[in-house]
Amino acid sequence: MRYAIESFDKNGFLLAPKWLWLGWMLLAKAWVVFIVAGVSRDSGSTILNYVYPDHDMLYLGLLMGVPSIALMWLISLRSPERRWAAKIVSWGKPITLITALSQFFQSVYHVYLQAGAFSWTNGVIMLVLLWFAIYVYQSKTVRDCFKLNETN
Repeated sequence: MRYAIESFDKNGFLLAPKWLWLGWMLLAKAWVVFIVAGVSRDSGSTILNYVYPDHDMLYLGLLMGVPSIALMWLISLRSPERRWAAKIVSWGKPITLITALSQFFQSVYHVYLQAGAFSWTNGVIMLVLLWFAIYVYQSKTVRDCFKLNETN
């Protein structure tokens, strides 16, 4: 047996690893910024202008965060009665990889727009996105948590 019994949910699906959840939260960072800006009424536009000076990049970030938010929601809906949710979640690995690499190239574009000026924020985000993409690509646990359950 490869995984402990606690690693499975009540329907027999392997739970997503914590690193995958953290990576999905990183991929949904535009939504987090958007919600924080909305909650802080008076300084909301200041926060948005600081993090996303180009509002088109905010909208693109919101759009690229939708797949990870959808996967976070759908992975908890998997059950024998909801085969459709498990079928969509089985495509989670390529969807997550495409989203992570898209956001990596968006960060590269940010650096290009800044004429190559170094920014710790961009550097750390690109490094973490690259590490996350490598993790999703190579992790056997991530691969197994996206598998369809043959018994259900």
